[in-house]
Amino acid sequence: MPEPIARPTTLQDVVIIEPSPVRDERGFFVRTMSSDVLASAGIDSTAFVQENQSRSGRGTLRGLHTRKALSESKMIRCARGGIFEVVVDLRPWSATFEQWESFQLDDVDHHHLFVPAGCAHGFQALTDEVDVCYKHDARYDPSLDAAIAWNDSDLGIPWPISDPVLSQRDREAPTLAEVRPELPRWFGREAPVA
Repeated sequence: MPEPIARPTTLQDVVIIEPSPVRDERGFFVRTMSSDVLASAGIDSTAFVQENQSRSGRGTLRGLHTRKALSESKMIRCARGGIFEVVVDLRPWSATFEQWESFQLDDVDHHHLFVPAGCAHGFQALTDEVDVCYKHDARYDPSLDAAIAWNDSDLGIPWPISDPVLSQRDREAPTLAEVRPELPRWFGREAPVA
């Protein structure tokens, strides 16, 4: 069984993990986690303390969500269906501050994505039924919830399905320009904000 490969992305500290599924007439087998591979990418697999799963229908958009206090990194994979995943770097000290990158995650290639604390992420369901699994390195604390607008015109993210299904929280999320002054306080780092 070939080990997954960890590759850097264009965003600082964001890593895509590319497993190698073995397929035959029975279906497939895939190694979705390898502590050695994660360690080679600077990710501590023993830090994950919680795993959650969501199910969404086509067009559902969840995000762009983050946690304050640099409190949560996560590993995201799509166990069923396919998603358009977006990560936005909100860390003022990062070389890729305010940049975003999109990824296709699905149940064919089985890629998964490490999103470090201080980045926001969101996804849109591209298939009729989508299951997304999230490993977290911090227990959920609702007082740390934060979000930015999925349709922020300054970010210009080209979501593939217009008129998404959204939660009330996501419909009312502020723009990046509105939260930018708060980022050093959110993350406890007094770095200059670009």
